Amino acid sequence: MTIQILGTAAAEGWPAVFCGCKTCERAREAGGKNIRTRQSVQIDKIFKIDLPPDTHYHQFKFGLKLSELKHLFITHSHEDHLALNELHYLRPPFAHNLSNAPVKIYGNRAVIGAVNSLLSKADLPLETIVLTPFEPVHADHLIFVPVPGCHVPNETCFTYVVQSAGSTVLFAWDTGLYPEESLGYLCGLCFDAVIVECTQGTLDMPPTYHMGFEGVRTFRDTLAKSGAVNPKTRFVLTHFSHNIGLLHDEFSEIAKAENMEIAWDGMIIDVPSTRYL
Repeated sequence: MTIQILGTAAAEGWPAVFCGCKTCERAREAGGKNIRTRQSVQIDKIFKIDLPPDTHYHQFKFGLKLSELKHLFITHSHEDHLALNELHYLRPPFAHNLSNAPVKIYGNRAVIGAVNSLLSKADLPLETIVLTPFEPVHADHLIFVPVPGCHVPNETCFTYVVQSAGSTVLFAWDTGLYPEESLGYLCGLCFDAVIVECTQGTLDMPPTYHMGFEGVRTFRDTLAKSGAVNPKTRFVLTHFSHNIGLLHDEFSEIAKAENMEIAWDGMIIDVPSTRYL
């Protein structure tokens, strides 16, 4: 399973669109890994998790061929994870020669309701699938299991366990500490990699709807007690708010002490291998 983390920022991006704070100014000056677009990942060319408003930028920045996209999994309906208007451009005259039409789009009822509303007004090459918590979806050579997180009270935000023939990876953002049923499920697995949000950084905030570094450590330690993770499991942090005040290298030094990694836009992870491509 080859994973490319396309974006690593929370909803506002980093530097944030209209922000002149010290942290955003430092990021603008430093550039490189400090420039963060909205969260999304690509897996094995034909799979994608989330459709942020930075998708157009991602496709040419990282050399993606989204005409080959086959399976699109959405975490929840917030616009930094589902830029609904982008789906209009799947059809002619905006797009031609899609390799895997119709593209299958998976999500909770709010996500699929929004997409179906588009489909009622336009002929788009899409097939929609409403997900059921903990019910595996077999998509080509991968299995996706939607695991409810804790993000907003009126919508189930899905995180995803993704399994191939030889590896298991958790993709978890826009969630605080997991509800009991979800945590119990995760503790029964064995992960090669965990890609988890750390929106709050080292800020002293409760891990209710997002996690910070302390919340991530608590989560990791709970998984470790059950044997779901071990010292060889890669723990990669992502989905950062500019309010954390730490640039990439600064946060990396803190994370390194806990054997964790700080993701950057474009980071490629080959699982279960521990090398960068």
